[in-house]
Amino acid sequence: MSQKIQIQKLMNKELISIIVAIYKVEKWLPKCIDSILSQTYNNIEIILVDDGSTDNSGKICDEYAMKDSRIKVIHKQNGGQSTARNAAIDIAKGKYIGFIDGDDWIEPNMYEVLLTRMKESSVDIVQCGWHIWNGMNMQKDIESKKEILLTSDEALDNLATPTSKEVNTSVCCKLFKREIIGITRFTPVRAYEDDEFVFRTVGAANNILCISSCLYNYNQHENSTMTSKFSLNRIALVTIQNQICNYIKERRPQLFNGLQKTLCSKQFYILYCLIHNNSIIGSKKEAKKIYDSIITSYDDYMNNPLMGKNKFMLFVLKYFPSYIWREILNIYFR
Repeated sequence: MSQKIQIQKLMNKELISIIVAIYKVEKWLPKCIDSILSQTYNNIEIILVDDGSTDNSGKICDEYAMKDSRIKVIHKQNGGQSTARNAAIDIAKGKYIGFIDGDDWIEPNMYEVLLTRMKESSVDIVQCGWHIWNGMNMQKDIESKKEILLTSDEALDNLATPTSKEVNTSVCCKLFKREIIGITRFTPVRAYEDDEFVFRTVGAANNILCISSCLYNYNQHENSTMTSKFSLNRIALVTIQNQICNYIKERRPQLFNGLQKTLCSKQFYILYCLIHNNSIIGSKKEAKKIYDSIITSYDDYMNNPLMGKNKFMLFVLKYFPSYIWREILNIYFR
């Protein structure tokens, strides 16, 4: 087959936009980009978003862009992973969109497999499993026990069930049809932004396919967002859960009570973290905000039939002095 025919065949394929949010990951970034460039599915655009990195990450992005025309680079002021991804979605031209974190990498056939399965099953989202790495050592695999096809409502039920092992809230192990993303964007927080985005896109989809193949590699290191020490960024856990509750109350109200219970539990946890990290500037102010929010929602929470043992903690927070409820919070999370 001539090179011209090969190129034409490539151009006839549907474009996948692969978005990589990047912040101070120079140590791992080349491996990440190389894994995308090595994909067996070639018709891709790679959007590298340098989110105000203060290391050499931005320079590495520019160097790769000079070598491969499929790469686009956005340099922006630091605003967090959410704003970086949103900037890329706004310019993405692909019919399909995938996300990768700049310190992770993917298997060579990831997007070929995901797109093939999407086409075969006529679904709007495909999710694969992933490997968790710690340095050179693989820690474990996260995968569906079996392949499963779910309707949108079934997938939302699955997401809302804490013990569920099928649909997860990571965007990085998924391929999305652009049309179901639509105007949905990531809430501009600095942690847990995937959770709400997945709820909303799953809610907009007709169906989702979960396959068991582990095609994504998550690099769990000390500077990873979810493994780093507590900071005020973690308050986003509450912000995002509140957004999910607001969405679900309209989209699938039968799930609301369970998710509201989760919101209350997350408020307890963040309150606990804040009072145990009061040396962080602003922690006392944020702790008061969380406490006030809990008390404001007290009656609504107490009327939730699924609230369970949270009702005891709510009662203690409202009617007992702080030195007592602080000790009881310690028992909750010790």
